[in-house]
Amino acid sequence: MEVIGGWLRQVLLPGLSTLLVGVVLALVRRYINRLDDERLRRLLLELVQAAEQIYGPGRGAEKRRYVIEKLRERGIGRVDREQLEAVVYEMNGSCRPVGD
Repeated sequence: MEVIGGWLRQVLLPGLSTLLVGVVLALVRRYINRLDDERLRRLLLELVQAAEQIYGPGRGAEKRRYVIEKLRERGIGRVDREQLEAVVYEMNGSCRPVGD
């Protein structure tokens, strides 16, 4: 019995501890990535709204350049166009003409 108990303490417990730490770190990493994604989405929404306010309707290329330049100023080098377009779509979907 002592042999089995010693084996459990020497082999199984450290292995389980390592596995548990790995799982916890993976969960923390996923949570941090989700926070970063949400922060980026909010920042993109802010910048798209600002570009819309500055440039008005149309002029999509100028608005896109504005958003990309502001992102660079904040140290964000690359954002997928799909992310940017999704934020524009989200913003346009929440904007309703007056009287509706």
